[in-house]
Amino acid sequence: MSQELSDFRSEIDALDEKILELINKRLRVCLEVGNFKSIHGIAVRDSKREEELIGKLLENNKGPCPPDILEKIYRILIETAVSLENDESI
Repeated sequence: MSQELSDFRSEIDALDEKILELINKRLRVCLEVGNFKSIHGIAVRDSKREEELIGKLLENNKGPCPPDILEKIYRILIETAVSLENDESI
């Protein structure tokens, strides 16, 4: 039984590495967006885009992640991206 548990844990560890890689890749692209916005005089924050993104994700969510938790995760990602974009454009 413990071998099965270790198999599950290994799978979770591998998934966590992929999630970490994707989060950082997403944030690097956001830095590029922030640079583009800075060069072109576009505001960093786009509330309409944020709401569209979250709405689309919630619509496509097939679970088991509860919608409110998914929204919280993405709001944190968005806030992190905005913070990075603001720092990058200074």
